[in-house]
Amino acid sequence: MDRILSSRIVRTLSLVAAVTLPGCVIEGGHGHNNLVDNTPYYPGCPALDGVGNSGLIGLSSYRGHEVSLESYTFPGEYVRHYKGRGILGPVRSSYDGDDATFRIVSGLADSRCISFESANYPGYYLNQSNGEVFLDASSSDLAFAEDATFCPRPGLADPYELSFEACGFPGLYLNHLEGYLYVGDEPGYEFEEDATFLIEAPF
Repeated sequence: MDRILSSRIVRTLSLVAAVTLPGCVIEGGHGHNNLVDNTPYYPGCPALDGVGNSGLIGLSSYRGHEVSLESYTFPGEYVRHYKGRGILGPVRSSYDGDDATFRIVSGLADSRCISFESANYPGYYLNQSNGEVFLDASSSDLAFAEDATFCPRPGLADPYELSFEACGFPGLYLNHLEGYLYVGDEPGYEFEEDATFLIEAPF
């Protein structure tokens, strides 16, 4: 949790500095059309900085389509939402199936990565908050966009499957623990299994 908070603080201060610190003089233009855009430039997901872009899986053939995510550790259990929380569990009814179906769309913060939009609650996305995963309505702020964006990587436990690195927190991955979804990083093969998923046909 501390790693997530400290990383968020550093990036927020950088964005504030980009707006408030003196910059270059913009010349030319005419009258009121010569306006300075104070919107800070967003270079993309920190997870893709430097060598982070290597090994990225774009999932281009899945974008715009609905899928379900099956656990590598527990076959037959799927990523779902329940009462606003991201969970992992079996699908026992059509309602469960609806909650376990997501549309893969271009990442809200970076189109090179992806976001998971709920199929039965359009405009709602899986996102992390202090390491826990929730389903929330889309927000216009950058923090939410980063928290709802994941960068697909070769599976930590199996390179033929997938793991999803948090856009804003390099090295932290979507994972499950005791039936709940988190974003984090732990040493050992057990965590690698819990952070590996299979893309399956939607329910």
